Amino acid sequence: MIGILTLIFVIALSMLITKVATIALTNTGMERERAKFQARSAFTGAGFTTSESEMVVKHPMRRKIIMTLLLMGNAGLVTAISSLIISFTGAHSARGQMENAYLLLLGIFLLYLSTRSQRLDRLLDRFINHLLLKYTDLKPKSFARLMTIMDDYEVMEVSVEDNSWLKNSTLAELKLTDEGLLVLGVIQKYDQYNGVPRGNYRVQPDDRLVMYGRAEQIADLSKRRDKLQGKMEHKQSKEEFEAQLKEQEKAEAERQAAEAEG
Repeated sequence: MIGILTLIFVIALSMLITKVATIALTNTGMERERAKFQARSAFTGAGFTTSESEMVVKHPMRRKIIMTLLLMGNAGLVTAISSLIISFTGAHSARGQMENAYLLLLGIFLLYLSTRSQRLDRLLDRFINHLLLKYTDLKPKSFARLMTIMDDYEVMEVSVEDNSWLKNSTLAELKLTDEGLLVLGVIQKYDQYNGVPRGNYRVQPDDRLVMYGRAEQIADLSKRRDKLQGKMEHKQSKEEFEAQLKEQEKAEAERQAAEAEG
């Protein structure tokens, strides 16, 4: 029985390790499903020869994550096989072997149910992201830089789940363009993607908005919790953006005047 419990523990730990690696790879800019595939492939040592692996080996942080997975995966596989062999060879009767088999099936079934729980998945995401933010240089996905465009303008992902100001409002009502922010797409429930959503799209609690704008402004937006406070912050951000536009227009006018004089 101890061998079976050890095996179940090893499987659960393996699932947790690949979960952490998936989030870590996602925070480097990889799409979530690709990150999940690469993490599981590296951990099991199977399928890590696809063309997508080039996205990993050419990135220093991703390469470190994958190398760690390869090492841990080999050790975990050996432990799992050893535990399984010890469990069934150590049972001195057919009844003992049947009990071990039932215990193994029950453990695997419970682990399967845990992988199907969206609530547990979200809780793990939050906890792992918190640890990654605290102990590594990787940013949580809500603030992860998916792609740097120019200067401090970036494409970033904002989770709506804890943002009371965003949820249940249409994009037209939010008027994010007044703040200099564009919604390029929406990652909906079950990772369905809505590209270039229209103004009448109503933001749902499970959505993740893919946004373009200044990194600081997007980070501030993601922290809005209260509806009333959110409106005040929106107004302030709008005024700051309008001031920036006026400064840019002034600088452009001065540049054109200097060129005309020259």
